[in-house]
Amino acid sequence: MWDVLSGDFDMTLKPERCFKKTIKYTKPGSIVVFHDSLKAFNRLEYVLPRALGLWKSQGYTFELLPVQTL
Repeated sequence: MWDVLSGDFDMTLKPERCFKKTIKYTKPGSIVVFHDSLKAFNRLEYVLPRALGLWKSQGYTFELLPVQTL
């Protein structure tokens, strides 16, 4: 289950604030939710590369979650 909701879907949230909130609540082992939608795109486009760059510089690694089938 995820533990950090980026808020990228909130059209009233400025990209810079979305970034700050996302990194504030991320800790080792976090699962961060970003949305693949037109509504979220402006914030996602700003936040995701910056967050990944910051986390990588801090030594974080990234893994895909396994896909569960029914």
